[in-house]
Amino acid sequence: MNYQEISDIIKDNLNLKTSPVSVKLFEKEDDANEILEKSDNIMHCQAIITASKGKSFYGTVKEIGCPIGASILGLKEIHEKILNGSQFDKMNVTSTQESGKALIDSVPKNSSKIEAIGYMPLEDSKIKPDVIVIIAKPRQIFDLIRANTHQKGKRMDSSVGGTQSLCGDIVVNSIQTDEPHISFGCMGSHMATELQEDQVIIGIPVSKLEEIANSLKILNRR
Repeated sequence: MNYQEISDIIKDNLNLKTSPVSVKLFEKEDDANEILEKSDNIMHCQAIITASKGKSFYGTVKEIGCPIGASILGLKEIHEKILNGSQFDKMNVTSTQESGKALIDSVPKNSSKIEAIGYMPLEDSKIKPDVIVIIAKPRQIFDLIRANTHQKGKRMDSSVGGTQSLCGDIVVNSIQTDEPHISFGCMGSHMATELQEDQVIIGIPVSKLEEIANSLKILNRR
C-alpha cells in the first residue's frame, strides 16, 4: 500500500487542506521509539490535529494528557470512579451516577495494554497504521461516506455519546469493528484543542483505506 499515493488521492479529491492521520497503537514503547520522536505533553485529540499539519511523533501515558482518553486507548487502567459512573456524574456529563455508568459501559475500550501511540501524517507513515483519522467539513465527510458505500452498498453505522470521541468513538471503535466511524467531538476536544465547531471526524480502519480511496477517485470522475 502506497500511503503517499493514497493520501494524495484523499486530499486532492476532497480538497483537504490538512493530511489524513495514521494512528498506531504500540504494545511496546521501544517499537515506537525506533521510528518516531517522543512528544511533549499533549492530548490525544490534539495530537491528531497536530499530526494532520505535518508532524510525526509518539506519546506514552506520561505525555497523553487526558487521563480518561489514555485509559480508553489502553495506556493505563480505567479508574474505578470512571467505571462506576461517579466521575461523569460529578463532571455533569450525565445526570446521575447510574447514567454515568451506562455511558462509560457503552464507550468502546481497548482491552489490550499498550505503552505508546504513534501519530503520523498518512503520507509519512513509517509503519502500517491501525486506523486513519480525517478531520474535515461535513461535505467532505459525506463524500467519504459515499466512497465507503460505493463498492458493497453497506451503510455506515456510528455510535456517539458526546464523550470519548477521538479515542473511543474513532480509534478504538474503528479498530474493533473493522469499519469506519464518525464522531462530532467531545467536550474535551472542543474545549481544549484546535477542533473547530464546523468539523467532523471519521476513523477508517487500515483494511478499508485503499478501497475507500479508490472509490473516492471513481466517484469524483462522474
